[in-house]
Amino acid sequence: MTNNFSYWGALFEMAKPRITLLLEIIAAATFLALGGFGPHGTGWLGLVNMLIAVGILSVGIFTLNHWIERFSDRDMARTRERPLAAGRFPAAAALVWGLFMTGLGVVVSAVAINLTMGLVALFTAVGYLVVYTPLKYKTVFHTALGALPGATPPLAGALAATGVLTGPAWLMFGLLVLWQFPHFLAIELIYKDDYGRGGVKVAPVVDSSGVWTKIQIVGATLGLLVLTGWLFPVGPLLVLGLALTFVFLAAGVKAVNSGSKKAAKALFRASLLYLPLYFVLLILQFQIVKEAWHG
Repeated sequence: MTNNFSYWGALFEMAKPRITLLLEIIAAATFLALGGFGPHGTGWLGLVNMLIAVGILSVGIFTLNHWIERFSDRDMARTRERPLAAGRFPAAAALVWGLFMTGLGVVVSAVAINLTMGLVALFTAVGYLVVYTPLKYKTVFHTALGALPGATPPLAGALAATGVLTGPAWLMFGLLVLWQFPHFLAIELIYKDDYGRGGVKVAPVVDSSGVWTKIQIVGATLGLLVLTGWLFPVGPLLVLGLALTFVFLAAGVKAVNSGSKKAAKALFRASLLYLPLYFVLLILQFQIVKEAWHG
């Protein structure tokens, strides 16, 4: 009985539940922001189908990620106790489970939502597992490449809401692409030494001067300012969006200028607060413009 519980616990851990939940929340927020419950929306059925599809796909992708990185995880303190790295779960079983859930996620996405959603799911899986994960150990540009499959939850939310990808959906995709740079670089700054031991080519390890890290964090956050101007018309929501992004930018500048783990942790916390607050503004925005975003 104990082994059964530990196996189920390992499966749960390999699904990266906190990240999976975050992806679900982003997709659901996009669903609401783009009128999933509006006159042209799919309502509860569309939302539930999307949450199931995104959840299944995430479980599969993250399990396979654990399988691919099971050996390198042993070299880093923050990952050596993961189920496969620590030998708490059979690697072969994880591979079969990951492949099954990933394939099922793609199929459910295509059948329960539409073919475009199936293609988005396939792109996410291939981009994350075939491109991003292996390149973590070869090039510092893996962050930029991984930001693309990592930014697909808004596309899932849009397709589930109305069945099509509108301009605002792509802007929200861009929002998530840019957000990932300060978010993940904050993690890389915090665990720089650990990543170095694990052979992961992150900017804070490869670029000892810190210039490339600074360019990415500041540049991406400045990009969020520009994108905010496109997403919100002139008015109080635009002001709030810009103010929120300026606070995020300030945290990023402080992190790269000080180089301390304390400032990097503050940037990481700011990134976790920024995204849900920003999507609240987007949901409020839909209540104002309604049909305009479907025109």
